[in-house]
Amino acid sequence: MLRRLVAKLTMARPKVIVIAGTTGVGKSQLSVEIAAHVSGEVINSDSMQVYKDLPIITNKHPVAERNGIPHHVMNHVDWSEEYYLHRFEQECLESIDDIHSRGKVPIIVGGTHYYLQILLNKRIEQKHRVPTKEEQQLLDDGEPEKIYNMLQQLDPVIASKYHPNDSRRVHRMLEIYYTTGQKPSEAFAEQQNTLKFDTLFLWIYSTPEELDSRLDKRVDQMMNNGALKEIQLLFEKYQAGNFSPEQCENGIWQVIGFKEFLPWLEDSSAASFESSVERMKIRTRQYAKKQVKWIRKMLLPDVKDHLYMLDATNLDQWRNNVLERAVSITDSFLSSSSITEEHAPSSLLSLLSKDNLGENSPKLENDWTRYTCNACRDKDNKPLVAIGFKSWEIHLKSRRHRTNLSRDKKMANHEAWRKGRMAIAAQQEEKS
Repeated sequence: MLRRLVAKLTMARPKVIVIAGTTGVGKSQLSVEIAAHVSGEVINSDSMQVYKDLPIITNKHPVAERNGIPHHVMNHVDWSEEYYLHRFEQECLESIDDIHSRGKVPIIVGGTHYYLQILLNKRIEQKHRVPTKEEQQLLDDGEPEKIYNMLQQLDPVIASKYHPNDSRRVHRMLEIYYTTGQKPSEAFAEQQNTLKFDTLFLWIYSTPEELDSRLDKRVDQMMNNGALKEIQLLFEKYQAGNFSPEQCENGIWQVIGFKEFLPWLEDSSAASFESSVERMKIRTRQYAKKQVKWIRKMLLPDVKDHLYMLDATNLDQWRNNVLERAVSITDSFLSSSSITEEHAPSSLLSLLSKDNLGENSPKLENDWTRYTCNACRDKDNKPLVAIGFKSWEIHLKSRRHRTNLSRDKKMANHEAWRKGRMAIAAQQEEKS
C-alpha cells in the first residue's frame, strides 16, 4: 500500500531524499534501508565513487549488502577523466527523472556535499554574450595571477571572497562575468534560493570522539580487505603516465590513501608502511571534520527547514536513534503530512543553533578581510594570504607560523651580530 501511495505522490509532485553526513557514519547503510522501505533507488554523490573499480579505497557499498537496490551515477568514469560538477548535474538529474518515471523514490547519498547545490535554484544559467577574443584567450591560457587580478578589477566584491590560489573558482567567476555581462556578486545577490524538488535532507551525525575511533578501525579493515592492492594498481598507472605529486589534486588521484602512500611506494627507505597507514587515518579524520564544517556553513543555511538530524554516535542504538526516526520522518514526508519529529535530537540541537555556530556564525561567515603574512610563503613562494579573521587567527597560532617567526628572528639576530662584528672590525682597522 505504501509503495503504491509513494508512486502516486512521486508522479504528482517530485520528491527527493538526500542522506548527508561524514565519511564512515553510515550513509550507505541507511540509504539501502530507506530504499527498501519506500521502493527507492540510490543515486551516488561521492566524487570518488563515480570512478571505475577500486571499491575498497573509494568506499563503495559492497554489492552484496545493497539488497538488490539499484545504484546510479557510480563506477562508470575512467581514471583518465576528471569528473566535474556539471557532469554530475546532468547525470544526477537524468537519474532522478528516470527513477520518478518508474514510480520510485530517488535517494541521493554521498559525502561530496558540494554536489548537492545542483538541487538548488541558486546558480547562474543565462549566457547573454560571447567573450571577446582577448577575454577567451585569458580564460584559456591566462596565468592564475592574471585571471585573479582581472577579476579584482571587474568585480572586487566577489574577488575578495576567494583566495588568490583558489584558481578554479576564480576562473569560474571571471567566466561568469565574460559570458553573462553581469558581475557575479550582483547575480548571486539577485538569486532566489529555492529547491528544484520537494526535498528531505537527513543528516547522520556522530560525535568526533566516537567517529574518529571508527574511522581508524575502518582504515585498518580496508588494509585487511586489500586496499593496498588497489593503491598499487593506481601507482602503476601513475608511473606509466609519468605523473607528479602535484597532479594528485585532481581526478581519481585525490582518493584518500594514494597520496598518503606515495612516499613509501616511491622509496620504501624514506617512509614506512605503518607511517603511510597513519597518514591515511589522519587524512580521513581531517576530511570528516571538513565535511561537518561544510554542511553547517554551506548546506544548512540553504535547507535548514528541510533538514533533520540523526544521531549515529552509538551504533548499538542505530535502530532506535537512526533507522526508526528516519523511517518516521520519511513516511510523513512522502505522504505530504506534517513531520512531527524535531529537526534534531536534544543532544544535537546546538549544531543547528545560530548562537552556537562558532566560526560559522553570520558575522564571521561574511568576513572576507584579507590578511597577508610576510613571514610565511605559499606554494608559489609568495607571502601567504588568509581570508577572514578566523582563518588569520588560526594561522597565527599554527606551528608553521611560529616556526617561521622563530627562524626570521634568528636570522635577524644573526644579521645584527654580523653587522656588529663588521663594525668592530672596521673600528679596529681604523685604529691600526
